[in-house]
Amino acid sequence: MNKTDPTSSLDEVHDTLATIVRLVERGPVDRWPNPVLRELALVLLRKLLKLTEHAQRSMKDAELAETQAVYGLVARKSSELLGLPEADVYRAVIAMCDEAGNPALTDGLPPLDPQVADRLSRFLVRITVEYRGHEGDRDTPRRSVRVVHGHGPGDLRETAISQDIGYERLPDDIRMELMKGVDQVQFQLFPKRS
Repeated sequence: MNKTDPTSSLDEVHDTLATIVRLVERGPVDRWPNPVLRELALVLLRKLLKLTEHAQRSMKDAELAETQAVYGLVARKSSELLGLPEADVYRAVIAMCDEAGNPALTDGLPPLDPQVADRLSRFLVRITVEYRGHEGDRDTPRRSVRVVHGHGPGDLRETAISQDIGYERLPDDIRMELMKGVDQVQFQLFPKRS
């Protein structure tokens, strides 16, 4: 779920800071007017480097938690509708949304059951997630997961699962867009758009 990726620019800042720290550490001390200034600069640069590393981890954690929550909602509803074990359906949802290679999402899960995956792929037509900022008297963002499903063309239905979600739980890119005043941020998770 990534409309814009602030992580790439943070990665660039981190890499630049790491390069500067290495240059200062390896550079001759006598080029500095005062050795104390060099040490202060190094302390500051190292703290900035740690801060960017912490920010990178936090961004990745929020993104992962939100991805797991969305896939969990889809799996729970699909397992209810199909009468299949939720853990098996969750694993199949991850695979359908092209996340099967992401160990952060798949570690500890049972292997993909081909029968569950086949049944789910014939049942699910589209999965989208939409985030809306506060509206009216609702002062928190709302996440709506929409699942189009059915057993055939004449049997299609849409199920929407909406929840209020605090700004602090949103991935940074979504939070930034909503705080800028964008009405909604929407992603299509399945089928993947090219």
